[in-house]
Amino acid sequence: MKKFILSLIFLATLASLCHAQSDSLLINLKNKSVEKIALSQIQKITFENITIVEEQLKPASILNTIGNNPNPFSEQTNIEFDIATPGTVLIMIYDNSGNQINHLECPDCSAGKHSLIWNGYDSNYSKVQSGAYFYEVRFGSEVQSKKMILVK
Repeated sequence: MKKFILSLIFLATLASLCHAQSDSLLINLKNKSVEKIALSQIQKITFENITIVEEQLKPASILNTIGNNPNPFSEQTNIEFDIATPGTVLIMIYDNSGNQINHLECPDCSAGKHSLIWNGYDSNYSKVQSGAYFYEVRFGSEVQSKKMILVK
């Protein structure tokens, strides 16, 4: 089956070359030589002893941090994210010096798009100063970071 699919891909590529008004096929051989064959002279192409290497694709991300809105903000901001499977989402909020000042949690998030609101307060319920803040959205083993600006 793989041989058949590979042949179809090759023939489709060959057909597109013909359509592009190319009149020859260049073949790079193992001995480093190049053979040039007129397409009009090709009657049949047969593949033998083909080794197929299957590429391991990186799994799709199960977390997509969309961002926060508004940004910059003065009172509060919605931190938006999308998850592929249900689970717990943590949002860690850091000041410009890298100190964690607060966190938000969605303990039983369903799969899909969500947003959590940060009101500009630290974990001691004190209003934070204007400036740049960073947040990490954590879901499973994935962590994604973004920057937000608080203005007064």
